[in-house]
Amino acid sequence: MTGTSPDSVAVFSYEEIIGDGLYKLPFVRALRAAWPSARITWITTRRTVYAGKLQPVMDGLIDEFRQDSGIGRSPAGVILPLPWRDRFSVIIDTQTTLWRTLTLRRLPHGLFISPAANFRLSDRKPAPGRVRPPHMVDRLNELLALASGHVPVAKAELRLPEDLATKAEAALPPGSDYIGLAPGAGKRFKCWPLERFIAVAVAQAERGRVPVFILGPDELDWLAPIREAVPSALFPEQDTALWGDGFTPLRTIALARRFTAALANDSGVSHMFGAADAPLVTLFGPTPSEKFQPKVTRGGVITAQEFGGESMTDIPVQSVIERLDQLAIRRNAPGDYPKNR
Repeated sequence: MTGTSPDSVAVFSYEEIIGDGLYKLPFVRALRAAWPSARITWITTRRTVYAGKLQPVMDGLIDEFRQDSGIGRSPAGVILPLPWRDRFSVIIDTQTTLWRTLTLRRLPHGLFISPAANFRLSDRKPAPGRVRPPHMVDRLNELLALASGHVPVAKAELRLPEDLATKAEAALPPGSDYIGLAPGAGKRFKCWPLERFIAVAVAQAERGRVPVFILGPDELDWLAPIREAVPSALFPEQDTALWGDGFTPLRTIALARRFTAALANDSGVSHMFGAADAPLVTLFGPTPSEKFQPKVTRGGVITAQEFGGESMTDIPVQSVIERLDQLAIRRNAPGDYPKNR
């Protein structure tokens, strides 16, 4: 298929919950950049957040969703009738359970790419001596490279609903340098101490920047101590008069597009910041950064291992402040990105 443009592409996965969906967004965008004119179908055994909370940003990326397809639900699928027999020019299998791959491969296709059984069922295979990439997005992009011959850079931003972009601008108007701070995480052992986030926020305020804390429902008890310590801090997610009730990750992405720089733990919010391509520093302790770090144009990670430990408490405040300053200063350098997007 290298050198030609397929008219139909199918991507198969078991399911995507919100974390998976955010994590895989760079691959989805690269997929469309590789084949701008192909009809792309996303097939899942169960459900996918791409057809749910993240569907608004799928406009222009994925043309069709086939959720709860039944493909891969049980090993019997290897012999039972398929739910449909549409032909796809290219099928990319993103999972590695062998019997699911065997079931999927029964669909009519031109080119089949799969990492299952060390690529034994794949029409194309990596070169000898290949080292498996640690990061899931890099593994997915490896499949795309096998199918298309390359992994293009997705230059266009995600298409957010216009009302969210407008409200994000109302929450964070032009004219200030906003520093995003996300002190939470799904598990508290992945959280850098709150008092250190506060110290970073104070340092940013002293530099004339505006700290913007992104707090989830489980972190509302942090609101009062942060407000007391950092009077200039903003908490836009808590503005129900602006947003209404309920939560959507797209709101956080819209806000993050307005950040000059951002800081987060290894968390779902870090991937929301990544989806906005905000200049980002992500903090890692016991979890492997090489596997879970968000993919951003500019930024990187700070790990506890750099300081001889494995706990989040091993990461010193001053190192974080310096790294964040570097991002903020470079963001406003001549010829760099505009202050607010």
